[in-house]
Amino acid sequence: MILTTSRKPSRKTRTLAKVLAKFFNWDYVSRGKKNLNEFMELDEFCLLSEIKGNPALLHFYKKGKKILEIGFKTSNIKKAKLDGTPPVFIGKAPFDPLVFGAVPQNKAGLKFMRKVDLTKKVVVKGNTLFFTYRELTLFHWKLSKVVSYMT
Repeated sequence: MILTTSRKPSRKTRTLAKVLAKFFNWDYVSRGKKNLNEFMELDEFCLLSEIKGNPALLHFYKKGKKILEIGFKTSNIKKAKLDGTPPVFIGKAPFDPLVFGAVPQNKAGLKFMRKVDLTKKVVVKGNTLFFTYRELTLFHWKLSKVVSYMT
């Protein structure tokens, strides 16, 4: 998955984009002057956009069509050196965690989680997602909306 930002992102949006890309093992591409149509040609990508200078919306695209939009308010972001382990969602997410590339929440995924020491977790409590790495909360999102465009 490739993650990019809106045209002229704020410093906070760029920081969140870089940390989020490292957390989920995505590729971060600086948008620069690239037209959004250039990204539409990719198989999948994610666009982080902002409202009043703060990161606020995450749009997921697959084969040029928007499949999911997540609105959130983010906390301050702590930087950390992240390893390559896949993240795990703990709790009931209001969307499919597989969109993020997380470990599946099925029997095989739970068996995998018992065998591997996973250091990256997304803990879901109500409408808040806590992104943790080795018990350190990097940031959290208070969800404001989740819209699925899949039919």
